[in-house]
Amino acid sequence: MAAVAIVVPAYNAERYLRQTLQSVLDSDFTDFELIVIDDGSRDNTAAVAESLGDPRIRVIRQANAGMSASRNRGITDSESEFVALLDADDVWHPAKLRLQVELLRAQPQFDLAFTEFEFWHGEDRTDLLDRPADEALEARLTGWLYPKMMMTNFILPSSALFRRSLWNHLGPFLCDDHQTDDWEYFVRASREAQFAKLAAPLVLYRQHQASLSKKLPRENKTELMRDTLLGRYGMSCPHAGPIDRTELRRRRYLGWRHFADGHVAGGELGLGLKAFTRLLTEGPQRIATLSTLLKSARRRVISRTRGKAQPTA
Repeated sequence: MAAVAIVVPAYNAERYLRQTLQSVLDSDFTDFELIVIDDGSRDNTAAVAESLGDPRIRVIRQANAGMSASRNRGITDSESEFVALLDADDVWHPAKLRLQVELLRAQPQFDLAFTEFEFWHGEDRTDLLDRPADEALEARLTGWLYPKMMMTNFILPSSALFRRSLWNHLGPFLCDDHQTDDWEYFVRASREAQFAKLAAPLVLYRQHQASLSKKLPRENKTELMRDTLLGRYGMSCPHAGPIDRTELRRRRYLGWRHFADGHVAGGELGLGLKAFTRLLTEGPQRIATLSTLLKSARRRVISRTRGKAQPTA
């Protein structure tokens, strides 16, 4: 039985998967199994994984079920002391896995370890990957973190390693929405377990240019999930104490202002105006809200004016 099961959900991932898996194979910790969940891909995702020819790689094919269901499948179909998550287009530092395993084995009070990460557009980052990494912890994000986890999801799934015993206790990821399922899981875990953050950036988090042009969501999923989590788990945790109500109010305000701004400036105008109306009615920071509304409207007008001015083909 391998010490770590690394679960990689992969849907039409042939373009990036080889680089992702190779970063794991280059790790200086070798006692792992690498489970690729081919989630109904229509490309050569499975073939890419199999072509690496490493006996530690196992491919599971399934009908398309989504990110969270794929993670659940990979974890359920494995046996290991630890579980690591890895998205099919991200890349690990060679020391990432070793440092996390050493940390959790040396400090049993922690059940989950995560690392700093850097945004990445596919450029050469040998400066980071060849850089020695140390085991220093970030004290601010180490310990009982429930109140902070409720503010924002600061854990990149590709950076997380946790004990299987924690998974056995918590149960699987929810499969409600791939954009917020991981946040729900980490919030749930933070009520039951202490986390430790390695301060070194040990993951490259790939950003896709195409994602910049995606249609804005019609729902503010982050804030709706926050409301759900607060209703489910409450304003305090026996281990970590209460949530800072002032900071929560600020986060909610900024979350809804960002949503409203995006839609008035470049999305569905009615949704944006409705969100701005709610902010102006309920507060706080009505002057700042009104200023943002005016700037958003100006950006919308400018954008559409420039669009009309473009010559037709």
